[in-house]
This record gives sequence, C-alpha cells and structure tokens, in this order.
Amino acid sequence: MKINLLILFLLSAFLFFDKDAQGQSFCGTTGKFLVTPAEGCAPLTVSLTSQMTNAESVTYAYNFNKNSPAPPEKKDQSYDLSHVYDLPGTYTILQYGSFKDVGGFSLCKDVIVKESRAPKAELMTCNNGRVRLTLITDSITLAYDAIEINWGDGSNQTVNVKNGAKSFFDHNYASSARPAITVQGKYTAGTCLEGLKTTLSGQGSPASLAKIRIRSIEMLPSGEAKVLYDGMEGVATEIWIDRGDGQFVATGKGGQSAGAQSATISGLNPEQLYRFKLSSKNFCDNLVDSPIVSSLVLKEGSESLDEIISVAWDHYPNTENILQYQLKRDGSVIFTAADQLFYLDKDVKCGNEYKYEIVAIIANDVRSYSAPLSLSPKSSAPEIITTASVSVKDANIITTQVALSGEGLTSSYDLIVERAALGSQDFQQISAPENQSLLFEDVQVNTSETSYCYRFNYQNACKLRAPSFSAPVCSILLQNNVTDVSWNADSPFSSGVNAYDLIQMDERHTVQDEIPKQLGTSHALNIASQSAFSFQVKAQSTDENLVSYSNILDLRRDPIVLIPDAFTPNGDAYNERFEVKAYFISDFNMSVFTRWGEVVYQTNNSAEGWDGNIKSEKAPGGYYLYKIEMTDALGHTIAKNGSFLLIR
Repeated sequence: MKINLLILFLLSAFLFFDKDAQGQSFCGTTGKFLVTPAEGCAPLTVSLTSQMTNAESVTYAYNFNKNSPAPPEKKDQSYDLSHVYDLPGTYTILQYGSFKDVGGFSLCKDVIVKESRAPKAELMTCNNGRVRLTLITDSITLAYDAIEINWGDGSNQTVNVKNGAKSFFDHNYASSARPAITVQGKYTAGTCLEGLKTTLSGQGSPASLAKIRIRSIEMLPSGEAKVLYDGMEGVATEIWIDRGDGQFVATGKGGQSAGAQSATISGLNPEQLYRFKLSSKNFCDNLVDSPIVSSLVLKEGSESLDEIISVAWDHYPNTENILQYQLKRDGSVIFTAADQLFYLDKDVKCGNEYKYEIVAIIANDVRSYSAPLSLSPKSSAPEIITTASVSVKDANIITTQVALSGEGLTSSYDLIVERAALGSQDFQQISAPENQSLLFEDVQVNTSETSYCYRFNYQNACKLRAPSFSAPVCSILLQNNVTDVSWNADSPFSSGVNAYDLIQMDERHTVQDEIPKQLGTSHALNIASQSAFSFQVKAQSTDENLVSYSNILDLRRDPIVLIPDAFTPNGDAYNERFEVKAYFISDFNMSVFTRWGEVVYQTNNSAEGWDGNIKSEKAPGGYYLYKIEMTDALGHTIAKNGSFLLIR
C-alpha cells in the first residue's frame, strides 16, 4: 500500500510540475518535520518527528543532494525516524510523501555533524631536551577552530593551522626526560568538549633530510648559476660552492621552505667549472650535506675541419652517477653519449651560426646545464686545383673536368671556369655564378678552327678562394692531311707536354689501340690497309695531373680496286704477276679460273697475286677469268668479275 501511494505521489509530483520549474530541486516547502538535534559531534544520532497530518506515506532520505531535481534512489529511501552520522559533515534530510486525496509534499533540512576525532601529530626529539611536534594537516585537524597542545610540564599551547599557518611547534624541556604530550581539537563555541586526545611519548628521531637535494644547475652566459633544489619546511638550507680550489664556501643563498626552490649565484665565470652542494641543519642542529653536483663547461673543440664544428665539454665527477650527456643544437638534441666528451657536428653550413649546450643527466633525475655556446663553421682556404682535363666532344662542344683535393673543401662551392683562345691571356669567366658541377660543358666554341685554353679556381661555402687559378689546360686540334693526321704543335700545358698518345678507334669509337707518339705531332696513315678509322690525341702534362683530349677525327675512304687486263710472267722482272690493288676495303677474296671453270688460283690477301703457274707448272698463255668479293667500310659487299690475258 505504501509503495503504491509513493508511486502515486511521484506521478502527481511530476504531473503538477510547472513547465517553467523543470530542472529545479526536488526539495519542496510543503513537508513538515522536526530534527533533534540539528547539530552535534560525530558520531551523531538524530531523531525525526513528522508533523504531517493525513499523510498516507512518509519517506526519508538522510543524505540527499538538495540540488537534485529527481527523488532519491530506492536504496537511499528509509522509513526509519532515527539515523547515526559517523563522520563529520553537513548532511541534507529529505522528507517526502503523499496525501490520501492525491497530492504530494516534500521538505529538506540540514544537519551539521562536527569532527570529534583526535588530531594526528608526529614528534621529533633531541638529546638536549628539545622537541618538535608536527601536526598532520589532514581534514581532521583542519576541521577544528584551534588545536590545544599540552606539553605535560605544566605549559599549554593553543594553535591554529588553518590558512597556511605553520604546522610544527617547538618546545624545550629542562632535561632529556619528557612527560607525555597530548593534542586535542577545540571549537570556539565549546562544543564536542569530550573529543578524543592524541598522546605522544617516547623518542622520535629527527626527520631525514634526504628530500633536500639539488635538482639542477644551469650556467648562464651572464656569469650566473641558477640552482633549483628541493627544500623542507622549517629546515634551514644553504647553497655552498667550490670555486675550483677544492674548498666549499657558503653563498648566503637558501631558505627553509618546502618544495621546489631556486636561487641565483652571481659573479661566476661561465667558462670555469664549479661544484655545488646544499648544507642543511636538522632540528637537532646537526649539519647534513646533499650530494654534490658540478657545473658543465662547453667549449670549441681542438679539431679544425672544413665546414665541421668541433665541440668538447668538461665536467667534475659527481657523487651521483652520470647516466648520459645530451648535446643540443638550437634547442634540439643531436647527440647522446654515456662517457664521450667531444663531438664533431658535420650537419652545418658556412654562413650560419649555431647555438650549442650540453646537458648531463645524473641519477635520481638530476640535471646539469652548460652555458650556451654560439659557433659558426670555419674552413681553410682551398688549395690550387692541380688535376684537370679538357676534352673536345664535337665541333661546338668542349668539356672540362677537375678533381678537388686538400683542405678547404665544403659541401657547397663555386667552381669558376675561365676560357681564352690559344695564345691569348684574355681569360673570361664562362661558368655561371655558384657553379656546383666539377664537369663543365662549353658550347660556345668552334673546335674545327682553333684551340681553347681553360683555367679553374675554387671558392668554398665559407667564401674562401684558392690563392690563384690552376695552370691552363688547352684543347688540341687534330686535322686530316690525306696521308697522315697531325695536331697543333703548341703545347696544351704551360709546363710542357710529357707525351702524346694517338688513340685509334673503330667506326663505333671503340678504342682499339693507343699509339705512343712521344713528342711527335703527326702520324702517317696506312691507306692501303685502312678504309675506316677514327683518331683522337691524348696529351699529358709533365706532372701527369693535367690531360687534354683532341677532337675525334673520323676517316672514311671509298674503296679503290685496280685490276690489270694482262700480265707477262717471262722472267724479265716486269709485270710478272697478276696483281690486284685494293684500297679502303676490309675483306678480300679472289679466285682465278680457266675458260672451262677450273680454279687455278685463290687468295684472301690483296697484296698477293698469281704468278702464272698451275701446280708448279707454267700455265699456257691465253685468257683466264677472275672473281673478286670485297667488303667496304660501311660493310657493303663489292663483287668484281672479268678476264685477263696471260702472255707467254
């Protein structure tokens, strides 16, 4: 019956809810009940008296959220008229129900339950009779208006730790023998007078100062060291420094606050190493030192390399283990190592400045930072180019190529190429600015008419240039003179020619032979045996570092075949053989026949001929037939057929 009425009440409550009241608290103003008592100390028992008449169902919730727009869940509903609150706090009691003639009611009232548990505290004692009592500032302690400390020797002390006030209190006894100390919470209104007390007795060691330690040392370019450390409340802590003589001295910087603390030590040299420690005095006036942390010094390394920055760092040994060094460039880590104290940074370019710093990562999450160091890449001046070559490619192209060596070489550069006509000293730059290629192609030439000289210089990315241009290298002009080939006698090198080599190639420019010519400047052609050939002259300087290649001369000859129509093998040493003269052919095959088709002679050598004998016997006079097959320079087959007269 009660459940049905409750459901009826809830339905009516929602049905009669004004649309504008949606989202308001379920707590209403139509209920009526008494709470006894409405305030007290935990554990607090409250009794309820309903003042509703003609109510069919009265239900309570003893810890209701007064801002909730919905009724309590079933598990929170109660028909009991008493309840015990074990813990302090402010609680809301909800009364709700329904009437016999359909309609509901609800009302909320607050109950205040005060803390009555004893505050917690810790005790430190010294042999000289000094003690320190530290209150645990939890919700219990903070609930009271005041805390009363009875030192047990007739003296009492009332304290308040709210609003960030100190939580530790010192007392001195006449001797090391101490009575029991009690701690009790108090309210201004005098309620909860029977609250529990905490009794402290016996010995308590001074708190460990292990939490007091340096977290980081950061050296600044201004000659200051920024020290970040952890302190403890009420423990006097001072920063000490070793300036390089092995002796620690006080800096006068420090404090006695808890948590992260920072201090700046001035008047230092960022290029010098220092050691730092914390010296703290515990409650019993004993000095306790923290682990030592040294500063770091980053400096330019001793190695001097082209477009490479060398850095090195120094670090005093620490009482903690060094786990890793981290080198940063412009804020990003570029190198890590456990024990290496130098680094060569090759990922840099001339014209840029880079900021470096080194960080030591030490055990227990300690850091040491060097002062930043700004450096730019350096370079030596490039050396004079001594290795180069010039090659004639065709009538309008000459290619040059150089090899670089020695100091001063960088990742980017400007290779300067200058040209002058052979015999002139009027060199003009022909390479574009910032030329990045060691192979250069000159297309503004006429190699069939003249030779050209080239010289080279190298400017690196650091804007340093070789002290002078290379020795000139000139092209060679190779010419065809029908029976020989020749090249200009002017030396392609200022230092003179070591030797010329004539490179002989086939029609596909495949090298077949290199003919040493020493200092000669011509070569006779064997026009009888050669019908298609190509030549190129190669010259080397006396030191063999400079090379010049001439143009390639392609020679093609039309085949010439001279066939006699008679011969007289009579022993007069004149016209004794049937000889065919063949020029500019590559293959040759000749057969001689009688008029009846009998082969009397055969050869594949055009330099040989028929002596007029058949099997060592003299052939009779008369007409004979010949057949000749040849191949010209282009690979075409040439056939010749005819007759000739043998005269006896």
